Amino acid sequence: MLVIGNDELDEKEPLGDFILCDKCGERHIITYGDEVMPDGTKKPSKLLAFYDCGGKSYLAGINGKRI
Repeated sequence: MLVIGNDELDEKEPLGDFILCDKCGERHIITYGDEVMPDGTKKPSKLLAFYDCGGKSYLAGINGKRI
């Protein structure tokens, strides 16, 4: 479980387009999730940011901030 407060998140640095992976040492592209609207359509959202490494997905950021 990951717990992070709004005040902690405000202090974090902004998330860029790439992240340096602490698992393999390579750079990976940051991908963002979509928000599903009540009518079932999707719109881009920066709420959750993640990247893929070695067939697994890892959380990279929340609300555009690096965690």
